[in-house]
Amino acid sequence: MATEMKISDDIRWGKIVKSWATGKNYVNPNDPPLTLPRTQPELVAMCLELGVTITFPDEQDGLAIIQYSPQTVVLKLPPKTMVEATERKFDGANAEYPMPPFYSKFFRADFPTDLSKEDLLDLHAARIGDYAVRNCG
Repeated sequence: MATEMKISDDIRWGKIVKSWATGKNYVNPNDPPLTLPRTQPELVAMCLELGVTITFPDEQDGLAIIQYSPQTVVLKLPPKTMVEATERKFDGANAEYPMPPFYSKFFRADFPTDLSKEDLLDLHAARIGDYAVRNCG
């Protein structure tokens, strides 16, 4: 039973997303633009062809792709159940924040593993706030 979304290659995945956003092919620049998938199975199949494996939590079976204009403020709210599920992970001993591994590659630092529950909740809140408004720039 899958409980969280997993992407096998964050950089390649980012190139796929950039391709959809711009109409250019960042994965294979000499190939035609990538088409937008309309269903989760189409997304999984397309990504697999492009060398990225994606798994979704079992309860997620839909797909929404949204592109907005630079003049529009978009607030992306995470599902309540996902926020609360992550918060519950902070209750046990040796709790860690599930930081995507690519951050340490680019910032050349390991993230602390000895944060207090309050610090973990603050980091979680900051990342949700950033996720809600950041415009991928």
